Amino acid sequence: MKHISYIIGIALMGCLIVSCSEKKSQFNPQERTSSLSSEEREYRLAEKRAELGFDLDSMLYSHGVKLSIVMPKVQGDITEDISKRMAMKMLQMASQNGMSGLGSCPNFVLGVEMAQTGRAATGTAPQKMTVQYEMTFKVMNAVTGDVYGTSVQEVQGVGNSFEEANQNAVKEIKNTKEVQKFLQTASDRIVKWYDENLSAVKNQVEKAEGEGNYDLALALLNSIPEQSSSYHYVAEKQDALLKGMLHKRAADMLGEMEALLASSGDDFNPAVGAYFGLIPTDSPEHAKAQQLYAEYEKKCKERRADLEAKAERDEQAARELEKLKMLYDHETELADIEASKVKCKYESKANAIAMEKAMRYESDQKNKGFWGKLGDRILGGLDFFGDKVSESEWD
Repeated sequence: MKHISYIIGIALMGCLIVSCSEKKSQFNPQERTSSLSSEEREYRLAEKRAELGFDLDSMLYSHGVKLSIVMPKVQGDITEDISKRMAMKMLQMASQNGMSGLGSCPNFVLGVEMAQTGRAATGTAPQKMTVQYEMTFKVMNAVTGDVYGTSVQEVQGVGNSFEEANQNAVKEIKNTKEVQKFLQTASDRIVKWYDENLSAVKNQVEKAEGEGNYDLALALLNSIPEQSSSYHYVAEKQDALLKGMLHKRAADMLGEMEALLASSGDDFNPAVGAYFGLIPTDSPEHAKAQQLYAEYEKKCKERRADLEAKAERDEQAARELEKLKMLYDHETELADIEASKVKCKYESKANAIAMEKAMRYESDQKNKGFWGKLGDRILGGLDFFGDKVSESEWD
């Protein structure tokens, strides 16, 4: 299965995706005994945390303050690669300071203005390229444009090329005491905003719900932090909105499930179970999903039986079997994780569209780097992490 080591690592920790609805999928496999000792599990958990450079547990199903991360505009030395690296750094900052932000919070954003203050080639041999930046991090109210906090850092990068120098400059960004203070101030102000603006949030949620835009309604609802006196509204509305979203998205989820089945073959993939569990049992799509899942489950069991038969005499089969057992050991957990990712994907996409519509300041704001094409630059996270999550370059 593609990225099998990535999936195993995520299974041991929980979900990378935050700001999501917490309803469990209907997938309910039989209980199994883990093949990992508690020591092995903790070791792998620590290993994955070190790779990512931020604590996933702090982001797991967070009810705290949420932000949408805005990637810097692609221009000059700020390539798409550098923009994504910066987004990861900001996500790291948010996580390390008790906040979460993968693109499903429509009201508040964390972004950065990058001003290049130096760019040169050294006169030494071998020649090196150097770059310098002044980074101005901002937390802003995406609706009003109000700034809730700023922090400035100056960084320098050196490399064999300007591309490498820029990459190394991003690595120099630190979670300083100034950053911590800035994000704490912003967090307090966001909580206060929700304390004072429940009626405005209700209007946003109910407007989206009335238009049948359950994805956006859930994103708005789940943005309310538990520290706010308005948090009770989440419990009041969440189940109804989630039910509406799953029914509306049933055909989409069936299509995605079919595509996943086509690429998975007889490899066990918990995401298939997640899609099956999310499709409502009273929807027209459920019967087809049930049939497909039964056929798929049969193929997976046959593959496992085949590996078990070969394992004693075939070292490669034994290794594959061990990986497969690890996935089965965390089957329920993985299915729930994947279900959360699916729901968050819809919320994030709806959020980006809504923010782009709201940011119709183009005539006034088109020259202001932070705001230009804001919706297009929201870090939706889900697909982006597939290739980057296993790299250690974010440390």
